[in-house]
Amino acid sequence: MGGFFLLASHCSPSASSGTTQPAPGASDTQRARIALEGPLPDRFEVVALADRLAVAAVQAASREASAPLVHLAASLRLRLFRTLHGLSDGHEAAALLERAADASPPQEACKLALQRATLLGELAHDPAVSAREIRAASSRWSDPSCTRTADGLLDALQAFLPRAGVSLSAPSPGASSAPPAHADQVVASPEPPSVAGPSSVLAIEPYGDKDSARIVVRLSSPASFQVGVAAAAKGGPGGRVFVDLARTRLGKHRREIQVGGLVERVRLGPHEGGTRVVLDLQRKAVRRVFYLPEPFRVVIDVSTRPLGAAPVNVQGKRQITRVALDPGHGGTDPGATGPSGLQEKDVTLDIAHRAASVLSRELQIATLVTRDRDEYVALEERTARANAFGADLFVSIHCNASESGAAHGVQTYVLDTTSDEIAARVAARENNASLAQAGPDVARLLSGLKLADNGARSTHLAELLQRAAVASLSAKFQGVSDQGVKTAGFYVLVGAQMPAVLFETSFISNVTEEERLKSGEYRQRLADAIINAIKAYRDGF
Repeated sequence: MGGFFLLASHCSPSASSGTTQPAPGASDTQRARIALEGPLPDRFEVVALADRLAVAAVQAASREASAPLVHLAASLRLRLFRTLHGLSDGHEAAALLERAADASPPQEACKLALQRATLLGELAHDPAVSAREIRAASSRWSDPSCTRTADGLLDALQAFLPRAGVSLSAPSPGASSAPPAHADQVVASPEPPSVAGPSSVLAIEPYGDKDSARIVVRLSSPASFQVGVAAAAKGGPGGRVFVDLARTRLGKHRREIQVGGLVERVRLGPHEGGTRVVLDLQRKAVRRVFYLPEPFRVVIDVSTRPLGAAPVNVQGKRQITRVALDPGHGGTDPGATGPSGLQEKDVTLDIAHRAASVLSRELQIATLVTRDRDEYVALEERTARANAFGADLFVSIHCNASESGAAHGVQTYVLDTTSDEIAARVAARENNASLAQAGPDVARLLSGLKLADNGARSTHLAELLQRAAVASLSAKFQGVSDQGVKTAGFYVLVGAQMPAVLFETSFISNVTEEERLKSGEYRQRLADAIINAIKAYRDGF
């Protein structure tokens, strides 16, 4: 697959014979051009220069003035990646190329987007990633020269693709549809397939308890699906929920998986050229079915409790006996990395452990930590574990990051569909998805699901946590910025059957805040904020 990477655009020309040192008083733009054309300066110097240019781009008076600045910053980061091969430089270059494309005229924007597409495939070691991003760029910017360039890149990629990707397909005409029960929620796949070829069922992952269950079906590529219900085979009270996955093959998977609780078992079998997944229920239940991209999976939630209940009064004392703490990332997913190498996954796990011990010992609240060590846990599994635990609250713990090292402060998020561009970028990063892919998918997913049942309570918990965090940190540290409560489309919060928030503790990309996040005292104060917010929520504040 090495030949694929020859497609990637390089922006590190050979050293010129001209001046290689900036003159005294040279502007950052001049310094950047010299750094790109001559010998590479020290990495710290280049990163600082790229950050200054990125900040200047944000502060520019117009998009026309912003575009060349952020393009230079991207070029600097890309040259660092080409020379030193640091993944953080590659990811920063990709983020900056996206910003540059957004600020540029269509023809130039397309070139930048295609450059970013090949870089993303290189970073992922997967030409299919580049193919997907190239198609997205070509459809967004319909400039003829862009289309020709994209087609050429896709043609060159074909040799490295076992088969071309399949877009999400619409339900086939005449297929049986989900029953119109008002409590049931189904998000169908929205687009017709672009290339023939079946998808394979890779895994069936069941998470269940007596009142609810989540079944995750992992597929090798996107597939359309239809949802339905049927009476129990032997006339039992629970009935069956089935999901038909079009044009899929089952392979050597077990045809029956015992679950227990609300879902007695999951059965699989061929059905009209695809695969039928059947859930045998012990009791009647409502269902919620949706898909998540990158990698593609279909999520089937069933519950004896309503999935779209009316908002409740957020005032008064509340019964809080179980809490789920979710340390973001883990294992092969390190999350964001700070300038000196501090990894988000390590910080979040430590904060969760600190908070869990106090919640249990001092508040007598049973606490589930969704990952107890450095391991990868899928986003949909985290919420499923919290549901199965019967948690009364769910707090997902993260470290923020920004293209600009100057960004700093504390933020708390709740799930919503009306997020601004910055919130969408945060969501894309936490969802492990590109902004181009995550944005439309999140909007489509959330617009198809009724998720307001815990909205008021989640917002109230987020406000308590935000205030507690700012107060806890400000008592010891100077310059703590209150970034407020915001909304964004986080996959990890979808399907939570309790008030759920995502806590961005600080910006690990900021030199000062990364240094603070290394400190045990700073982490303890963040843990104290979580504890105090939960206590205040329980006590009716």
